[in-house]
Amino acid sequence: MSIFSRALSHLFPAIAIPVSTLPNEAQARALAALLVAQGQRALIHRTAAGFAVEVIA
Repeated sequence: MSIFSRALSHLFPAIAIPVSTLPNEAQARALAALLVAQGQRALIHRTAAGFAVEVIA
């Protein structure tokens, strides 16, 4: 695997596992901070129902 393709796979992971959907951004950021403190990589994005928090596998 080339350095370029490894870099792309780290920037754009293939799998993100949904953890929760929260009504506001502050709650989503707090949950993401908790996940990061536990050593996981977290992702937040806006959805129609609020903000989704996902863990990057």
